[in-house]
Amino acid sequence: MGRTVRTFRDAVDIEEARWKQFKRTLRPSQKEYLDRIFESARKSADAGTMIVTPRIAEVVLFSAIMELLKELDSLGEKVTKIEQQMKETTP
Repeated sequence: MGRTVRTFRDAVDIEEARWKQFKRTLRPSQKEYLDRIFESARKSADAGTMIVTPRIAEVVLFSAIMELLKELDSLGEKVTKIEQQMKETTP
């Protein structure tokens, strides 16, 4: 019988478990960020599955970077709107 291939989500869970000791030493506010990094990877599971031989840590980090860029773009758009509103209301 053939071997069962581990799912990408399982691989992310294993990678997260590897970071367990690191997480224990973090402040509570920092733990939340680490959790968000792994959650980002789970959101990108479909894309992560497409990598032939992924280094899971790389996929986890790239997923987190993409989430940060998305948030940064959103904040940039909000700042631009606020700046435009200020120009329109300033005499």
